[in-house]
Amino acid sequence: MKYLKFDRYDLCAGILIMCATALRIVFNALGWPPTNADEGTMGIMALHIAYRGEHPYIFYGQSYMGVIEAYLGAFFFHLFGPSLFALRLGVILLTMLFLISTYLLTRLLYSKPFGLFILALLSFGSIYVFTREMIATGGTTQTLFFGSLSLLLACWLGMTAGRNSSRLTVFLRALVYTCWGLAIGLGVWSDMIVLPIFAMAIVLLVLFCWRDLLIWAWLPILTGFLVGAAPLIQYNLQAYKGNDSISILFDLFQGSTTQAPHTLQGILLGIKNTVLISMPIATGNPFCPVIELPWLGDNSPHTPICTVAHAFWGFGFLALLALSLITCVVGLWWLRRRRPDGLDRATLVRSITHLCMLGAGLLALAVFAVSSAPISWPGFHARYLSTLLIIVPAVLFPLWQGATAFTSHFSTLNRWIPLLSRGALALIFLFYLIGTGILISEIPRTQVQNQRMADLRQTLERLGATRIYTDYWSCDNTAFLSDERIVCAVMETNLQMELMHNRYPPYEEAVIHDPQAAYVFPDTSQQLVTLEHKIAHSETHYRILKQDGYTIFLPQQ
Repeated sequence: MKYLKFDRYDLCAGILIMCATALRIVFNALGWPPTNADEGTMGIMALHIAYRGEHPYIFYGQSYMGVIEAYLGAFFFHLFGPSLFALRLGVILLTMLFLISTYLLTRLLYSKPFGLFILALLSFGSIYVFTREMIATGGTTQTLFFGSLSLLLACWLGMTAGRNSSRLTVFLRALVYTCWGLAIGLGVWSDMIVLPIFAMAIVLLVLFCWRDLLIWAWLPILTGFLVGAAPLIQYNLQAYKGNDSISILFDLFQGSTTQAPHTLQGILLGIKNTVLISMPIATGNPFCPVIELPWLGDNSPHTPICTVAHAFWGFGFLALLALSLITCVVGLWWLRRRRPDGLDRATLVRSITHLCMLGAGLLALAVFAVSSAPISWPGFHARYLSTLLIIVPAVLFPLWQGATAFTSHFSTLNRWIPLLSRGALALIFLFYLIGTGILISEIPRTQVQNQRMADLRQTLERLGATRIYTDYWSCDNTAFLSDERIVCAVMETNLQMELMHNRYPPYEEAVIHDPQAAYVFPDTSQQLVTLEHKIAHSETHYRILKQDGYTIFLPQQ
């Protein structure tokens, strides 16, 4: 029960978590981050859950991602009405739960003061980190929460195994085993990028709770897992061959337009892009973001300064990870020599959990580096490394040890280690603060963009253009934010139907069967060029209007 006692550190942690959550709610109320079509699809699903009684298992048009955010959005729709603000409250709730589980895990493994520092650090972050923690596009926040929770519960179960077997203790452990299985099931349903974390959580249970697993613990774990993964299992029982989650996941790993590297040169390119681009973005580097899609933000200029910034962050993260790994292994060896009769269970479980967290990070990086993701869009695909935020406490712990070290030896090295460690931690915290400052400076531009899109929707409704052909990044967010008064069909650059990105087939059918359907494309899109060439040779006459960066083509009778 000592793990359930609370003191001033826990009170401060609660205040920090509330402040971090409030900060994200304020940004949400101000209209940041900018929305996109993926979030529009999640919003449409939430509308259908809330007001049509639908119960989808999988994200529309995909076969590997769950929709917890849509169900949470539907809940908040009933409280506050359908809106982008209400949809994102569910995501912010998951982020808050991630912060809570991270603090509990950090204080269990290391110390409460270090847990407070990690909370303060993760309360801030770069534009990319805040976006992934607020935007309802699925995957990230569930991965963070369920991944962190699985490690927390596995560590607690390992530390308390083999103690008194009273009925209350057995019941409590059975409940925790069930929750662990539930977290694994829900996490696998949400997004399988969390598998490296789950693999290491399983290792912890096998090492320290194998007696429970052999006798009785497998039953509550299996029960929790089946409940959590039930939507994913139900979907795959109905999915036709090649459209099941495993097949789709393998296809994503291999890539469609860009294939996973099979040569040494390709593998080295994947490693380079992972270290210099994807990993820094995923872990909060606020400088020189590499964004391949313009609507996500500014592209990083190819300058020597940006290259240095990327290399400094990427190799710095790897160096800290390696340092943490080495110091843990050396510390275990040293303790083993000092205590020939063996380490106490708590110390051993903490150390192995620390190693498992670092192992999960290395496994995630290795799988990502040899996939197709860093070859084509290393910046956009950085979201697949979001699990690295879970292991931040393990990566930074050696710096914390150095910063809080007290020694009676007055060698030059011993005097400099605390100063350098404190300076490094302060610098990292400063970078996260700078990232939040850059975010705040982007809010006015996002509000202007939001207003332009609102004006476009009002113009379309005023013109009676409620059935439109458009590009993917303009489609589902327009449908959701218009409360489905405007529905759309996605066209490729050659004006053929985009099969994969027409997420909700009834929209496509409604547009195709409307002879008065309008064409609405961004002025920078290739579809607009193709359409203008097509209209020049067509007998149909169109009324052409310009509206805030879009061109609208209305067919005339």
